[in-house]
Amino acid sequence: MKKLSLVLLLIPFFGFSQIENSIKLKVAIVQQMIKKGADAELNYWQTKGKITYNIVNYTEEQNPIFKELFCNQFREIVPIYNKMIVSEDEKDTNLFIKTLIRQEDDYRNLLTKNQLELYLKKLADFEANDIQTNDSYSSLFFSEKLLQEFKIRFDYR
Repeated sequence: MKKLSLVLLLIPFFGFSQIENSIKLKVAIVQQMIKKGADAELNYWQTKGKITYNIVNYTEEQNPIFKELFCNQFREIVPIYNKMIVSEDEKDTNLFIKTLIRQEDDYRNLLTKNQLELYLKKLADFEANDIQTNDSYSSLFFSEKLLQEFKIRFDYR
């Protein structure tokens, strides 16, 4: 929890917002997965895969593609996370967040048009109607509204 507090000190003050809450959740999920040691990557992939499969119903052809994507995302984010925690530098925190934004875009780009519509609709519904479920999803993914807020706030291009 100390590491999470250090990260939050690096994030410019936004007041208590959905962005701040989402950042806390995203940091916590990476932290939690890293603690799983040798099974971390597998758990990360399975968690992201199961959560989204229930919404978009991947095809048999898509399953290995999303497995590879989620495993690669974990391998990419861990060293960025580790550097951010050690450096306590705002630039590293911004890189962590911008990497998560790009990873969300990478995921969305692999969905079919119909799957993307289902995904965006379901996340918007959670955001509006189910705070607890929304928190679970926003620890790993972004609703469209939240993604746009992050892109503006963190000058993502």
